[in-house]
Amino acid sequence: MFKKISSGLEAAARLLLWVVIYARKTVHRLRAHGPRRTAVLVLGSLRDVSAWVAEEWFDYVSGVDTTGRELLYRADGPPDSNPDYLDYQPTPVRTVRALLNQLNPHVGSSTFVDFGSGKGRVLLIASQFKFRRVIGVEFDEKLHRTASENIRTFRGRRRCADVTSVLGRAEEFVLPPGDLVLYFFHPFEAAVLERTLQNVSRSYRENPRRILLVFFRHNHAAVVERFAEFRRLAVEPLPFDLVRLSSDYRDVGGKPYGTAVFLAG
Repeated sequence: MFKKISSGLEAAARLLLWVVIYARKTVHRLRAHGPRRTAVLVLGSLRDVSAWVAEEWFDYVSGVDTTGRELLYRADGPPDSNPDYLDYQPTPVRTVRALLNQLNPHVGSSTFVDFGSGKGRVLLIASQFKFRRVIGVEFDEKLHRTASENIRTFRGRRRCADVTSVLGRAEEFVLPPGDLVLYFFHPFEAAVLERTLQNVSRSYRENPRRILLVFFRHNHAAVVERFAEFRRLAVEPLPFDLVRLSSDYRDVGGKPYGTAVFLAG
């Protein structure tokens, strides 16, 4: 209880500090740019803070720590020692739910695997669907430990009790038998993705079954399309959501992150 109150007060304090600082910036902008340009800048900032509040609220009510961006690193080297593994950035909460709701007919028989699962936010939300198992594969030991703690303390209603975080490399992970939903939020560059998909392709050839590959921020379509086993499916556009609101979830040039779903077979 104390931890919940403390985390709520910290979030409220950060929001209040932001309001004070932003009020000062707004006064400065009015003087420098006039009301029209200031209105555009203010709307953009409100878009970002609305996304931040929604993410903080999820952590607060769930008793977990999944927010924030973290640089991926190894204890024995600087971040650039792992150039193919990218920073931790959580998928927006409502975006995860929208994606999984689209997959709902295939959930009951499937194991859900999140490659580059970070602090485990997607695992926690997936546990609220009727998957057989939910597994996160994370390369970074610090993020893996945080995910394991979040799984332990999560206060949300679970419909899948078998939720685990595995410490290891995505391309070396042995896929479980049975139907699969594999999730990727741009966790690594094309070289690692290709090796991971080679593993998926080999597993499918050895044991044909339904395997769905779900990508959020799908930057390496050409890599997936090299594999004859994977065919792209039509998916509904994401609802008006954090992915469209926040600048944190936009590519260079302001284009919102997109999604893609492929089916093996």
